[in-house]
Amino acid sequence: MPTAVMTCHGPGLICTVRQPHRAVAGYWTAGGRVMRTVLALMIAGWLTTVSSWVAAELPRLALPLGDELFQLELVDDPISRQQGLMGREALDTNGGMLFDFPAGTRPAIWMRNMLISLDLLFVDDQGQLVQIFEQVPPCQAMPCPIYRAEQPLRFVIELAAGSAERLGLQPGAQLELGELTLRPAPPQ
Repeated sequence: MPTAVMTCHGPGLICTVRQPHRAVAGYWTAGGRVMRTVLALMIAGWLTTVSSWVAAELPRLALPLGDELFQLELVDDPISRQQGLMGREALDTNGGMLFDFPAGTRPAIWMRNMLISLDLLFVDDQGQLVQIFEQVPPCQAMPCPIYRAEQPLRFVIELAAGSAERLGLQPGAQLELGELTLRPAPPQ
């Protein structure tokens, strides 16, 4: 256990001796082991809480696409939209995410920090499929490509890569968004 710290500086080598604070010195004693254990448990509890926030259950929406029913996570706030599917190692065949953007937005998506390839479906406020980006790969290094809507839209649907082709989805298709088109767009 250190008992004192000496530091010297300056042209005349001015030296100062500083005694460690009792709490710091006690960190290395038997009582300090208890303190370290308590600290480790507190950090573990905090990390568990944070991870539960990150993995918090998002609202889900059952959405028919092609001849299949998809369970899409709905994100309609800036923080959830920013997080999106980042860090996910897999996506269910009939899973995905539906982003609800404020009215008048030209959504832009990038694949930074993504681990899986996706199909991106850009959909207007009436449920019409306007634009599709298929088999979009994760971005490994900056700068990352940006996939932007050609016009203001309300929704972007992210599905597992290959889903749009498998389902036969084409621009111009009308998607059955149900009550989603009736609810107001999220605020800016």
